[in-house]
Amino acid sequence: MGTYNGVGIQSDYRFARRWGVKLAGVQQFGYERAAEYGRAGIGLLTYSLPTNFKLVEPVVGVGAVYSLYHWALAGDSGNVTDLNFGAGFGTNLRFNDRFRTGLNIFAVNGFRAEYQAGDMVVTGRRVVVFPTLTLDFFL
Repeated sequence: MGTYNGVGIQSDYRFARRWGVKLAGVQQFGYERAAEYGRAGIGLLTYSLPTNFKLVEPVVGVGAVYSLYHWALAGDSGNVTDLNFGAGFGTNLRFNDRFRTGLNIFAVNGFRAEYQAGDMVVTGRRVVVFPTLTLDFFL
């Protein structure tokens, strides 16, 4: 999977015809300082919406997001972590039983962090939206 500022790997498991679980790990890049990075672990309960077309597979999901931001500033460094709520929706194109691709939108109630008194602290919340391209290969 990939976004405009990150890449990741995902796993999708269907425990019923329409219901499943999607797990993903993401590495973000593009921060202002070279030593900074972000990582996220995402777990979603998903539902595939019914459609008359076998090629098109619309999906919605809700779940939890664990994020880590590693900061490095003025000779100090550390981590800011957060556990929060996320949701997503999108459409996959299923070309055969072993390959699909799609465009999905993922939204999370993310945090804002600022450097204060020698440490990085969470100072607020904001909704962050990630358009995501996916390529799924089923083993």
